[in-house]
Amino acid sequence: MSELLSFALFLASVLIYAWKAGRNTWWFAATLTVLGLFVVLNITLFASDYFTGDGINDAVLYTLTNSLTGAGVSKYILPGIGIVLGLTAVFGALGWILRRRRHHPHHFGYSLLALLLALGSVDASPAFRQITELVKSQSRDGDPDFAAYYKEPSKTIPDPKLNLVYIYGESLERTYFDNEAFPDLTPELGALKNEGLDFSHTQQLPGTDYTIAGMVASQCGIPLFAPFEGNASASVSSFFPQNICLGDILKNSGYQNYFVQGANLRFAGKDVFLKSHGFDHLYGSEELKSVVADPHYRNDWGFYDDTVLDEAWKKFEELSRSGQRFSLFTLTVDTHHPDGFISRTCNRKKI
Repeated sequence: MSELLSFALFLASVLIYAWKAGRNTWWFAATLTVLGLFVVLNITLFASDYFTGDGINDAVLYTLTNSLTGAGVSKYILPGIGIVLGLTAVFGALGWILRRRRHHPHHFGYSLLALLLALGSVDASPAFRQITELVKSQSRDGDPDFAAYYKEPSKTIPDPKLNLVYIYGESLERTYFDNEAFPDLTPELGALKNEGLDFSHTQQLPGTDYTIAGMVASQCGIPLFAPFEGNASASVSSFFPQNICLGDILKNSGYQNYFVQGANLRFAGKDVFLKSHGFDHLYGSEELKSVVADPHYRNDWGFYDDTVLDEAWKKFEELSRSGQRFSLFTLTVDTHHPDGFISRTCNRKKI
């Protein structure tokens, strides 16, 4: 309903100004600016929803306000240019329509009405509502209930004996294991799932559903935008240094913590998070390019998974031989939304 209302207000503003307001440079500029904002907001909502499926959410806010170094955006350069050209054309068309009766005398009442309708179209748009709520969520005080239920973990593991290998499967979800929807898509992973300890019927909470947020949630036990007392955005930018996370516990227990991925470590601040919480050995696209067999074998984000997992396996063998206590974390990228990337060593299967 709000989409229809905002569009109706937008259209009414255009028609009233174009046919009734008359000539006035200031009112023309103000109305065009607000109407243009409406267009930009809706394009932003459409683009955000393409990536998130949930409009303009905390994932969009976090990504745009943190490091974009190494982002896999090459495939979106042409669509981005198309959007810029489209916006230019829309602004040009709006300007032409609004000035159709520029030779008529200015009418203050209709100009004011058109501007108010334009402002109303922005206020009623889902994009503006989502952005407003996001801004409020980053500036409000912490939720006292959260602090009451949050339990600080132990800082060490008593008598640690086992090493830890932790694999993050990028954008991997249980749907892929549905053999009716995707016959034989994940037979090897399915076999491991069936013979191991499998956690099912879990619920994905806000602030845990994109890569860096999932990493923070899995290692710190809190969503990325956890409502602690104080300014939320400040805690997020420094990745909750006051909290004890898995990397901290492992390091305090005598572990050497390693992290390996194919993308740039700086993207989304993964390097900051890991260094802040006990990881001293980090390998991303920049660190791996001098050691991988084929440094030119890359996708939009960095090295393919077959390359990364080979390097992770080599590191695992090396650390296992050393006899030292270690944890080895790795993050895949081939299944990254929306289209993914297929490593050349993979067998292609038709679904």
